[in-house]
Amino acid sequence: MAITDNAASVDASVHSLQKVLDPFQDGFVSLERFLNAQVASFEPEVRPLVRDCFLHSGKKLRPTLVFAFFAERETVFGGDVIKAAAIVELVHLATLVHDDILDEADVRHRSKTMVSRYGAHTSVLLGDALFAHALHLAADFPTVDICRAVSHATRQVCSGEIAQTFNRGTLPKLDSYFRMIDLKTAELFKVSAFLGAFLAGLNSAEIEAARRFARHLGIAYQIYDDTADIFAEEKSVGKTLGTDAASGKATLPVIFWLHSLADKERREVFERWRNGDDQLSLLRRRIGQDGIAVKLDKAFQEEMSMAREAGEVLASPHRRQRMEGLLAYLEQSWNKIAPRRLQEV
Repeated sequence: MAITDNAASVDASVHSLQKVLDPFQDGFVSLERFLNAQVASFEPEVRPLVRDCFLHSGKKLRPTLVFAFFAERETVFGGDVIKAAAIVELVHLATLVHDDILDEADVRHRSKTMVSRYGAHTSVLLGDALFAHALHLAADFPTVDICRAVSHATRQVCSGEIAQTFNRGTLPKLDSYFRMIDLKTAELFKVSAFLGAFLAGLNSAEIEAARRFARHLGIAYQIYDDTADIFAEEKSVGKTLGTDAASGKATLPVIFWLHSLADKERREVFERWRNGDDQLSLLRRRIGQDGIAVKLDKAFQEEMSMAREAGEVLASPHRRQRMEGLLAYLEQSWNKIAPRRLQEV
């Protein structure tokens, strides 16, 4: 399947994303207030670091999933759903702090990372404090289902990070990659959708559909993020790029590239890549020649298709429309990096 640059679909996706987010603006305002109020819960030495994390939290896709599955049509976002959105945002921010340590990244959301400002020791403990506070908030709910789901997701995300660390410097396998991103990325998308659907009182079939949708959306998002790390422009995405390849992460473009090579060349390239030699320019040149662009697009579109199929189970047309809007947003993001960077390199 060739990657195409469809301007009409990009225009439509911009409109769809705005339609998805507009009903939740009051929710995002309440979420910001709630998060800012949480700063006081931390010790005085930690508060400036937590406040800084909250100022650079990015697109808030995970709280968006909470809101999108919670709201039927017009909903007033009150205490429980705001708290749930804050929980997933705190877990996500903790993972970003730890990710930047492992990747030695200097920039995140167009600002210096915690590790570049305060060093690895402080940043590790900051991430731990954010994780702990998320679980503290989850324990406030009268049902154990919330805390159980959040603690499970937190454990899975950390397990994914450990699996990725162990896999660095080893010849990557496709099944290991998808298992890792299922843990590291999709799990937090899944728990976000679960929290919104559970708090909305959806039935078990719809809750499971929400989790499936979010899982495949999360995997597709990670494929996009992996590809952006190599082919996007740093100024357009607002973070340090090339850190995945430089740190030996087995991202999908690298896996497809290595497995497209003959044995001898694969060993030579892999050895250079493992030793930290700059392989990005070579990968960018080879991406079109070895059919990697088509494979990346196929993997991305398959996850998008499975997400769309899961969303069709939802009874509410308003929820289904929001799911389509989220998919359109991700499609737009993919089209920004994929067509020109991958099709004819």
